[in-house]
Amino acid sequence: MVNSVSEREIVVGKKSISNYLIDIAVVFQEGVSAIVIKGYGRYISKAVDLYNALTDKMRDAVKLDSVAIGSEPVAGRLKSYIAIKVTRKL
Repeated sequence: MVNSVSEREIVVGKKSISNYLIDIAVVFQEGVSAIVIKGYGRYISKAVDLYNALTDKMRDAVKLDSVAIGSEPVAGRLKSYIAIKVTRKL
């Protein structure tokens, strides 16, 4: 997925979900209209949990735009991922 000025990618890892929620709020405050929540391997379920927490907190302020699953080369190996694109409603 291509990042542009209006889209930013958040890769889910070891941080807590509340930290990612703060990161997403800051990104939305910067004027970015779309965020791609991406989780690789064992963090796929955490990316889904982050999306669910985001929709619980922001309710009607965000909209699910798309969900993509697949695999891509990371450090010489294929890793599975999920990419959840969320847009902010104005």
